[in-house]
Amino acid sequence: MRFREIKNDFQPAILFPSITAGLIAGVVTISLEISLAALIFSGDLDQFLAGGIGLMLFGAFAVGITIALTTSLPGMVGLPQDTPAAIMALVAGAIGISMQGDDPQAIYSTVVAAISLTSILTAIFFLLLGRFRASGFVRYIPYPVVGGFLAGTGYLLSMGAFGVMVGVSTLSGLPRLLDAGNLILWVPGVIFAVTLLLLLRRWNHYLITPGALIVATALFYGYLWIAGIPVSEAASQGWLLGPFPSGGLYQPLTLSSLALIHWDAILQNIDKIATILVLSIIALLLNASALEVTVKKDVDLNRELMASGWANLAGGLGGSSVGYQALGLSALAYRLGAKSRLVNLISALLCGVALFFGASLISYFPKPILGGTLLYLGLAFLVEWLIDARKVLPIWDYLLVWVILIIIAAVGFLEGVVAGIFIAAILFVISYSRIDAINAILDGSMYHSKVDRPKPHRDLLHERGGEILILRLQGYIFFGTIQNILERVRQRMRGNDQNPLKYLILDFQRVKRLDSSAVFGITRLKQLAEANKILMVWTQIAPEIVTQLERGGLHDRTDDSFLFEESLDEGVEWCENKILAAEGIQDLTGVMEKVESQLERAFPGLDCVTGLMKYLERRVVESGEVLMKQDDPAEDMYFVEVGLVTIELELPNGRHMRLRSIRGGATVGEMGIYLGGTRTASVVASRPSTVYRLSLQSLTEMRERDPKIAALFHEWIARLLAERIADNHRMFEALMD
Repeated sequence: MRFREIKNDFQPAILFPSITAGLIAGVVTISLEISLAALIFSGDLDQFLAGGIGLMLFGAFAVGITIALTTSLPGMVGLPQDTPAAIMALVAGAIGISMQGDDPQAIYSTVVAAISLTSILTAIFFLLLGRFRASGFVRYIPYPVVGGFLAGTGYLLSMGAFGVMVGVSTLSGLPRLLDAGNLILWVPGVIFAVTLLLLLRRWNHYLITPGALIVATALFYGYLWIAGIPVSEAASQGWLLGPFPSGGLYQPLTLSSLALIHWDAILQNIDKIATILVLSIIALLLNASALEVTVKKDVDLNRELMASGWANLAGGLGGSSVGYQALGLSALAYRLGAKSRLVNLISALLCGVALFFGASLISYFPKPILGGTLLYLGLAFLVEWLIDARKVLPIWDYLLVWVILIIIAAVGFLEGVVAGIFIAAILFVISYSRIDAINAILDGSMYHSKVDRPKPHRDLLHERGGEILILRLQGYIFFGTIQNILERVRQRMRGNDQNPLKYLILDFQRVKRLDSSAVFGITRLKQLAEANKILMVWTQIAPEIVTQLERGGLHDRTDDSFLFEESLDEGVEWCENKILAAEGIQDLTGVMEKVESQLERAFPGLDCVTGLMKYLERRVVESGEVLMKQDDPAEDMYFVEVGLVTIELELPNGRHMRLRSIRGGATVGEMGIYLGGTRTASVVASRPSTVYRLSLQSLTEMRERDPKIAALFHEWIARLLAERIADNHRMFEALMD
């Protein structure tokens, strides 16, 4: 309970709007609850209407007080709602039919017990959901659906306003508004609503609404005085609320009446009771979520569930129907500037006064003004979502708001929301399918593995690299995106000006999930590859996706028609090795190119190789031997003559990540010897290897003793680094396309 917060609400800027909103909410709530009681206790049950009115007013009192003190959003209004009451009317009618001819007191007790049981079960349901913080699903409801929900609320409020003023609350009854006798009942209310809407759209002062209500009420009674119309005649002509029953109305169950309850009649309607539970949770969360949009402030949905749970427990124990937070009246409070718990407290206390002392005083409130206030709120929602929203919503989202509104008006509220979610899901699928599932399209001429190879091998791979097609996939792969992947492969196969496609790499690093239709599409891709003798390599695929493919019959671990590799780098390396092997280069792990041959190719026609060799130290290293250690001083570089060494990054968790592999005919460590500092990675022999070491001291001696050789050596290193930069530049350009 927030007594300190409530104490602060007595400041004039908060108090006056709160009193205004609270009185309006109280009058509307009393009128609504009397109507809902008449809905539940209708037909053969109308003899119990007085008791039913008392139960609903008690619910408005109990639910209102509880939600006022426990809600996360001051200004939130809670009361027994119309949707649960409408279904409860079916339950009550079915109980009345099944118990026809029984003692009237037994029928009344059974109906009240059904109402109480439903409210208590709903309370437990709400409390459990709030306790386990299970409200998050409503956050996934698309924004246009919330907009359509609010527009539909505006429509229902507008129709309800005409129902208050004229008794016409359906589209079929609208022609009656043009009857001469009805014009006087609703035209003043419409004028009041439109005037209030225009005033509040231009100025947002907390005194505008209460001032407008006082002025309008004074004008109404001034007109009656000038025209000489008695108040009784105004009431008989439908200009005033009421008449309401007078005196005490509350008739709850007593201990003696418990024995009269027919529980079997209640259990026969358990399906309808379950429906109330489901619809109530959806309606409550939608109301709260929509109110977030209206007030532009986060609402703690789990706390609202708890608040509504305790409210229904209190109301249900007293015989009330299911209640929860009301969107319309809560929004009205905020639009009037009444961001205070006093709103619901005043409204609930007014219902309590009507419950225990009668509602005769409220019957003097003019219907056109009450209806005009409700119409203002309905028009505010409609203007916001049918006119203002056009400036901020994309066209399809804006049209969806209209579709939901039309369905709500023509069919029903729940149907409109469900249809809106369904249509939004279809639009999402269509929009998402337009997002390319391919993050990047590369080939082997622009994207190389992290393996440094001899220059002849590099030249060959650059020439034949177009035989490798790399598709880096992303997102959620489903039927709407797999077709694009298939089409891209077909386009590449039809490319007459390119090397024939022989290797297809699908990189799944950014893929979150596949659906069953995507598995079927990939099966077609596999069949296409097999028919055209294309080898497939799948890289960095999640274990759960592998399992999904196996269940779909796509992949058998003994199937060698395509290969799984842990990384894109390893997949590209495998394809490169295949291309080299096709050219007769088989023993890639033992590639040997004597250092003399490397240098002679680097310095054709120059007699400096012998002079350079004297500065190199030949070493034979075993597998696992460390040539360079991460964080050690960078004081040497190596020429790899035969074997394989790997550059590894030592991670904080103790694991090692491969950065590059260096085969015979390549160099490693040249950047460190020029830049100095410490090693950023380690170099380890992955195979028995023969290497030649050039130390920093030897390089210094070369500069001093053989400056010509040193200059040529520097030029060679510069060309080598330039080639690597050019390769990286081509790769980055391809990734950025």
